[in-house]
Amino acid sequence: MKTNRRKFLKAAAVTGSSSALLSLQSCKSTPKSDAKKPATDYSVLDAARSKPVLLRELFSSPVIIETLELLRDRNNTICRVHSQDGAVGLAIGHPFIAQSSYPMFNLNLKGFFLGKDARDLDLLVFNAAERNVKRQGIPLNVQIAVIEFAILDMLGNIADLPAGQLLGPLRNPEIPIYLGHYLWEFRNKEPEESLELMYQDYLKTEAKAIKLRAGRGDNLASDIDNAPGRTEKLIRMAREKFGDDMNLMIDGNGSYSVEEAIRIGKILEEYNYYFYEEPVPWDWYEEQKLVEEALTIPMAGGEEEFGMHAFRYLIGKEVFQILQPDLFYFGGMIRTMQVARMVEAAGLQITPHISAGGLGYVYLLQMVSVCPATAEFHEFKMFQTKDANGTLIPITSKAEPFTSVNGVIKVPTGSGLGITIDPDYVKTHRVV
Repeated sequence: MKTNRRKFLKAAAVTGSSSALLSLQSCKSTPKSDAKKPATDYSVLDAARSKPVLLRELFSSPVIIETLELLRDRNNTICRVHSQDGAVGLAIGHPFIAQSSYPMFNLNLKGFFLGKDARDLDLLVFNAAERNVKRQGIPLNVQIAVIEFAILDMLGNIADLPAGQLLGPLRNPEIPIYLGHYLWEFRNKEPEESLELMYQDYLKTEAKAIKLRAGRGDNLASDIDNAPGRTEKLIRMAREKFGDDMNLMIDGNGSYSVEEAIRIGKILEEYNYYFYEEPVPWDWYEEQKLVEEALTIPMAGGEEEFGMHAFRYLIGKEVFQILQPDLFYFGGMIRTMQVARMVEAAGLQITPHISAGGLGYVYLLQMVSVCPATAEFHEFKMFQTKDANGTLIPITSKAEPFTSVNGVIKVPTGSGLGITIDPDYVKTHRVV
């Protein structure tokens, strides 16, 4: 019998959170023309979002940011922060967007942080994101994120705590993963070839969940596949190859119109897929809601969102059952935690997104370790630590080695981001 996973998700969320909403619909009277659709009551979401995130009480005295530097080697960037007391934090920039947006670091962001008390990080991040109204978007947010990651690394080193635990209590010391890489291969190779590539990584990681790619992935709702019937074939063959116990999901990356998205969704339901991600273009909110209402498979999305108010809407209207803010694109862990708290209040689930390359998996592990309302599995694109120049970033873990055992990765327990970046590698970069 096919499991209705949407009912499972909602039941799990309500059971696991005492603050889960019974309803987001207002009881206020509405004009006659609007009687069938009462206004959404966002007050519970707003209350959840507004709570402080950084655990300021861990620091008894001010932590003044004395220097905030952007280091660059060709396409790759590093953020380095020093406190007045000599503490240091480091973070690697986004693996491809930072190479074009790095001027925003000094021109538009540095002044929001330099000379400020790092204990006020919630406010510093808010001002950087919301007071740059003419520059808002992913290019700005990836620079906010790398600054925040470096500051959290510094603060974690001061407090001798992992960066995640500066934002809340440890909830998930072990992270079950889903394999979410091979974006190009799943659309351009024959299904047999792409599935075999994923199968080999499944053997290495023992992952219990795998994400495939549907359609062309052009975010244009073109309804075009790279070969006729290719996606349908991939859906069927993946179930045959990995068996009934594997949790399979698929990402449309905006490939479809509403009609075609629903058609593909019905096939996914037939083969009992775990979730269906962004079948229509990411900012087609009304169209996505039509798809969601027509299907029983849980819908996932949100990786391209850069605005807090957009997530408030998506959660309040339950456009998705699984929210996926990207740690870089959305501007860091503090903003992602605020989304997670809204998700928890609404009885939904969250699985933060991260791009391949760089140190994305390190940031993701720290975030998920303390994140409420987490879904069962979280995105993993293998231990890919190549920077934007294609150079392997030489790191060592301060505690446990990074390994996937039976599809689970332990969260690093070392201070800060839990890693040490080779100083000689850092020296190959110059201050911008």
